[in-house]
Amino acid sequence: MKKYTDYKNASISMSSESYFINALDSLFKNNNIEYVLESGTFNGLGSTTTLAKSLIKNKSNIKEFFTIEIDKKYNKLAKKNLQSFSFITPICGLSVSFDAAKQFIETDEAINFHEKFPDIYIDDIIDPKAFYLNEINGNLSGFNKQKKGSWLTNITNLFLKKNNNAFPQENLLEFLLLKVKNKTPLILLDSAGGIGYLEFKKTMEIMHSFDFYLILDDVHHLKHFRSYWDVKQNSKFTILSENIEHGWILAKYSHQ
Repeated sequence: MKKYTDYKNASISMSSESYFINALDSLFKNNNIEYVLESGTFNGLGSTTTLAKSLIKNKSNIKEFFTIEIDKKYNKLAKKNLQSFSFITPICGLSVSFDAAKQFIETDEAINFHEKFPDIYIDDIIDPKAFYLNEINGNLSGFNKQKKGSWLTNITNLFLKKNNNAFPQENLLEFLLLKVKNKTPLILLDSAGGIGYLEFKKTMEIMHSFDFYLILDDVHHLKHFRSYWDVKQNSKFTILSENIEHGWILAKYSHQ
């Protein structure tokens, strides 16, 4: 695999691309989507805000918009940046179970033998396993690297407990999908690079008998190159819009 920073469009965000915004506008204008579930909030100013603005512009009857972020620093920033959107609930936690994520990263062929996939991008070509294990521990920003029992750790944990006490700290994707699975939700998967395909497989496990819309970001990256392959090979998916140069697709899954 090639390092993602060498990708010519690495600095171009899906959320700022006009074709993506137009695809969202068309989706929300022509379909009654009441529930949105996103993995990978980051600071909330990217795809989360882009989706929120499109929902408002197209007068969607949005009821719940859940967005998941494992990094405490970015979750805190997202809460601040998204506070004007009353329908968005930013949640701090891991989309899948920590044990499942750890096992996936440690055994995944594409991570451990990434040289077998020369046309795909990856975040770290030296020690990708360590990079992605660090990411699922919520340490991408470095904010979580506090010693256990430090005053900052204790205050942070109290804050998270107070503001996220309705949600588990891991396996959030399954927890939320089970709430909205029969509501034809929009699911955007753009979380930790090392577990993107694991998230996709978990989504399909739960949603295989239900209709939903799907956005994948980074389909030329380790995150979702296999998810994209699976979508293309599954006749129940219809690709509504895509920009492979910028690495995203929007698709609809019809279970019947």
